[in-house]
Amino acid sequence: MALNDQELLYVYQGLHQVFRDDLHLARPLMQMLQNKGDIEDAQQLALEMARRLLASGQPSGALSFLGICKRLDHPQKTDIDSMTSMAQMTMDSPQATSTEIFSLIDNLSDQEAIHFIKQAKLLHCQDGYNVVQLGEISDSFYLILEGEMNVHLPLDNGTDLHLNTLLPGSYFGEYACVYKLPRTASVTASGEAVILEFSSEAITALVEQSPAAGEQLMKAVKTRLIQSMSQTHPAFSSIAAADREWLAEESSIIELKDGALPVSAIENHCCVVIHGKITVKHQTENTQCTLEKNDVFGNLQEHLTLPDDVSLFAEDHCLICSIPETIFQSFMMAYGDFSNWVTDSRNNNCL
Repeated sequence: MALNDQELLYVYQGLHQVFRDDLHLARPLMQMLQNKGDIEDAQQLALEMARRLLASGQPSGALSFLGICKRLDHPQKTDIDSMTSMAQMTMDSPQATSTEIFSLIDNLSDQEAIHFIKQAKLLHCQDGYNVVQLGEISDSFYLILEGEMNVHLPLDNGTDLHLNTLLPGSYFGEYACVYKLPRTASVTASGEAVILEFSSEAITALVEQSPAAGEQLMKAVKTRLIQSMSQTHPAFSSIAAADREWLAEESSIIELKDGALPVSAIENHCCVVIHGKITVKHQTENTQCTLEKNDVFGNLQEHLTLPDDVSLFAEDHCLICSIPETIFQSFMMAYGDFSNWVTDSRNNNCL
């Protein structure tokens, strides 16, 4: 069941408290406040956004919200006129980009974002509530509105290994939802919390309504999956943050289900197994072996070369990160740890 108008207003107010500079959240929130008859709150929000954007070096955005202040007949007319003059004078200056944005909807229009968020389910969690359990497969991912979540690994001795604390605005479980992967950790509420639950049907609905918006959302999921891989894979332990972003932006995900991986599909690419297993069959020698999670293979001159007689087959469900040659070669030259890991992996695996 979609969120009703009151719940949607509550969600947008909560998201705005976390992502104060996000225009995609502020504009619809102002409209919701006006529809509810809270004109004074809408006026104050418009002026607050104008001040924040002007102070952060975004005069064009500030002018937009100052115009809204005038249309809403905000009483602080002198301040609004002064800010308008200041914004106009600084329009030709280099404009900054805000970092306090909700990246999940950054590439959606306001209406696309509203439609997507309305598909969520609002959950009120008590302290200790298990939102996600290690190993389970489900078709939902989650966004924290209020409270905190503890990401942890249950150990065989009955204790937990704490991995991370997620704060409001964080979302989790999205690539497990999209790619139907087993959960890699458990996530439990630390105190009372409010979260949004999105199902895979919400993504499907967005894709059907707006293929371009759905593509942008899937790109965000892909990027997060590759970022997660690079943070846990030993080969990428010393990679700089900017290069991790480059890796996530330019690499792609290959998804296979009980099928062959054509060698041509990975020509001039380095591949990392993220999930599942790849059976490698040597036709000439009539032998085979298996590539598993974190194993590296590819078809690149000098460093990674597949024999001509090799066939690759996915066992069940498999995800592979395909890294372009340009990035691979840059990492080989810039990072000794990466180069050593690739060399050792090449020497130790069945290729």
